[in-house]
Amino acid sequence: MDYEIFKSIPHQRVVSKQAQAEEIFDLYQCGIFKNRSFEENIELVELRPESEYSPHFHKKSSAVVYVISGTGLFQLGENLIEYQPGIRIDIAAGVLHGFKTKTPTLFLSIQSPPIINPENGEIDLHYENGDKYEAKS
Repeated sequence: MDYEIFKSIPHQRVVSKQAQAEEIFDLYQCGIFKNRSFEENIELVELRPESEYSPHFHKKSSAVVYVISGTGLFQLGENLIEYQPGIRIDIAAGVLHGFKTKTPTLFLSIQSPPIINPENGEIDLHYENGDKYEAKS
Protein backbone atom coordinates (compact mmCIF):
# COMPACT_ATOMS: atom_id res chain seq x y z
CA MET A 1 0.00 0.00 0.00
CA ASP A 2 1.28 3.47 -0.92
CA TYR A 3 1.18 6.08 1.86
CA GLU A 4 2.21 9.06 -0.31
CA ILE A 5 -1.06 10.82 0.55
CA PHE A 6 0.13 11.36 4.12
CA LYS A 7 3.02 13.46 2.83
CA SER A 8 0.43 16.02 1.68
CA ILE A 9 -0.48 16.93 5.29
CA PRO A 10 1.22 20.25 6.15
CA HIS A 11 3.80 19.85 8.94
CA GLN A 12 5.18 22.45 11.34
CA ARG A 13 7.79 21.93 14.08
CA VAL A 14 7.15 24.25 17.01
CA VAL A 15 9.90 25.16 19.46
CA SER A 16 9.04 27.40 22.40
CA LYS A 17 10.95 28.37 25.50
CA GLN A 18 9.00 28.25 28.76
CA ALA A 19 10.34 28.23 32.31
CA GLN A 20 13.97 27.84 31.17
CA ALA A 21 13.12 24.75 29.11
CA GLU A 22 12.52 24.17 25.42
CA GLU A 23 9.29 22.53 24.39
CA ILE A 24 9.36 20.86 20.99
CA PHE A 25 6.31 19.43 19.29
CA ASP A 26 5.18 18.72 15.74
CA LEU A 27 1.85 19.80 14.27
CA TYR A 28 0.26 18.10 11.27
CA GLN A 29 -2.49 20.41 10.04
CA CYS A 30 -5.48 18.39 8.83
CA GLY A 31 -7.65 21.41 8.14
CA ILE A 32 -10.09 24.01 9.36
CA PHE A 33 -13.71 23.02 9.00
CA LYS A 34 -16.64 25.39 9.38
CA ASN A 35 -20.30 25.93 8.87
CA ARG A 36 -22.60 28.79 9.87
CA SER A 37 -22.41 28.13 13.60
CA PHE A 38 -18.82 26.95 14.29
CA GLU A 39 -15.23 26.75 13.09
CA GLU A 40 -12.93 23.88 14.10
CA ASN A 41 -9.26 23.16 13.57
CA ILE A 42 -8.21 19.53 13.33
CA GLU A 43 -4.57 18.57 13.73
CA LEU A 44 -2.35 15.72 14.75
CA VAL A 45 0.14 16.63 17.48
CA GLU A 46 3.34 14.68 18.12
CA LEU A 47 5.09 15.06 21.50
CA ARG A 48 8.59 13.88 22.36
CA PRO A 49 9.19 11.09 24.89
CA GLU A 50 10.18 11.85 28.49
CA SER A 51 9.24 15.51 28.08
CA GLU A 52 7.21 18.04 30.03
CA TYR A 53 4.88 20.48 28.30
CA SER A 54 4.09 23.39 30.59
CA PRO A 55 0.57 23.85 31.91
CA HIS A 56 -1.23 26.37 29.72
CA PHE A 57 -4.74 27.43 28.77
CA HIS A 58 -6.68 28.92 25.90
CA LYS A 59 -8.91 31.92 26.63
CA LYS A 60 -11.25 31.37 23.66
CA SER A 61 -10.63 27.84 22.41
CA SER A 62 -11.99 24.59 23.77
CA ALA A 63 -10.57 21.29 22.56
CA VAL A 64 -11.13 17.56 22.41
CA VAL A 65 -8.02 15.37 22.42
CA TYR A 66 -7.99 11.75 21.24
CA VAL A 67 -4.80 9.92 22.24
CA ILE A 68 -3.70 7.69 19.37
CA SER A 69 -0.39 6.44 20.78
CA GLY A 70 1.83 7.02 23.78
CA THR A 71 1.62 7.05 27.56
CA GLY A 72 2.18 9.60 30.29
CA LEU A 73 0.37 12.04 32.54
CA PHE A 74 -2.06 14.73 31.44
CA GLN A 75 -2.84 17.62 33.75
CA LEU A 76 -6.44 18.83 33.41
CA GLY A 77 -7.12 21.60 35.90
CA GLU A 78 -6.06 20.18 39.26
CA ASN A 79 -6.41 16.56 38.11
CA LEU A 80 -3.67 14.28 36.79
CA ILE A 81 -4.87 11.70 34.29
CA GLU A 82 -2.77 8.73 33.17
CA TYR A 83 -3.24 8.66 29.43
CA GLN A 84 -2.86 5.84 26.95
CA PRO A 85 -4.15 5.10 23.45
CA GLY A 86 -7.93 5.23 23.20
CA ILE A 87 -8.56 7.94 25.80
CA ARG A 88 -10.59 11.07 24.99
CA ILE A 89 -10.01 14.28 26.96
CA ASP A 90 -12.36 17.29 26.84
CA ILE A 91 -10.68 20.63 27.59
CA ALA A 92 -12.90 23.65 28.19
CA ALA A 93 -11.66 27.15 27.37
CA GLY A 94 -9.78 28.62 30.33
CA VAL A 95 -8.84 25.24 31.87
CA LEU A 96 -5.15 24.71 32.63
CA HIS A 97 -3.67 21.63 30.96
CA GLY A 98 -0.29 20.12 30.10
CA PHE A 99 1.56 16.88 29.36
CA LYS A 100 4.34 14.87 30.97
CA THR A 101 5.15 12.18 28.43
CA LYS A 102 6.69 8.79 29.11
CA THR A 103 6.78 7.60 25.51
CA PRO A 104 6.43 9.34 22.14
CA THR A 105 2.85 10.60 22.03
CA LEU A 106 0.52 11.26 19.11
CA PHE A 107 -2.94 12.73 19.55
CA LEU A 108 -5.71 14.20 17.44
CA SER A 109 -6.73 17.68 18.59
CA ILE A 110 -10.03 19.26 17.57
CA GLN A 111 -10.22 22.92 18.64
CA SER A 112 -13.13 25.32 18.42
CA PRO A 113 -12.41 28.04 17.54
CA PRO A 114 -8.90 27.28 16.23
CA ILE A 115 -6.07 28.02 18.70
CA ILE A 116 -4.22 29.77 15.86
CA ASN A 117 -6.58 32.33 14.32
CA PRO A 118 -6.46 31.66 10.55
CA GLU A 119 -7.29 35.28 9.72
CA ASN A 120 -4.64 37.14 11.74
CA GLY A 121 -2.25 34.42 13.02
CA GLU A 122 -2.92 35.30 16.68
CA ILE A 123 -2.19 32.36 18.99
CA ASP A 124 -4.55 31.74 21.92
CA LEU A 125 -1.98 30.11 24.20
CA HIS A 126 -1.27 31.39 27.72
CA TYR A 127 0.82 29.89 30.54
CA GLU A 128 -0.10 29.56 34.22
CA ASN A 129 2.61 32.05 35.21
CA GLY A 130 0.99 34.74 33.05
CA ASP A 131 3.35 34.40 30.07
CA LYS A 132 1.94 34.30 26.57
CA TYR A 133 3.20 31.81 23.99
CA GLU A 134 6.57 32.77 22.54
CA ALA A 135 8.18 30.83 19.73
CA LYS A 136 11.95 30.52 19.65
CA SER A 137 13.57 32.05 16.59
